[in-house]
Amino acid sequence: MPSRRRDAFRVRHPLERIPRAAWPFLIAGLLVASGWYLSRNYMALRDARVRDYEAWQIEGSACPVIGEAEFLRGRGRGPRHFAYGGVDFFRRHGHVSCAPIYYDQGRSSRFYPVCQFTSPGDLLVRVDGRDWYFRPGPGQPATVSVAHGQARCVMASNFTIESEMAR
Repeated sequence: MPSRRRDAFRVRHPLERIPRAAWPFLIAGLLVASGWYLSRNYMALRDARVRDYEAWQIEGSACPVIGEAEFLRGRGRGPRHFAYGGVDFFRRHGHVSCAPIYYDQGRSSRFYPVCQFTSPGDLLVRVDGRDWYFRPGPGQPATVSVAHGQARCVMASNFTIESEMAR
């Protein structure tokens, strides 16, 4: 008898006020809302990757290929090194901007690095122990992509210091 009296004056938790029959519908609603939220976020991420893929597809004439001896002889200062996406890049001059570009036109979960240079002079790209040497030339912008472990260099770039400063 004392326990019944104690239960009568007990303050119920707000969730205990929800009828038992409503719980399955609440849980189903929560699962549907979570699925919608995650799907919407995934679609937005995929759309951003597709836009990045399109924006970083730089067309231009191929960079002249040089040998290791020519690269090491170089002009002026020694090469400056940086690594991005598991690829080592060496350049003589200029600035660089890199991005991960996803395979399958931005729809894959795997990506490859693409770097745009303002005026690199000479370029060395090292992937898995293999070297590629390019000489876009002084003052010439360049874009290097390393899809499927193969370096490709074109003498064009959308990256400029002015565009970077305007951000």
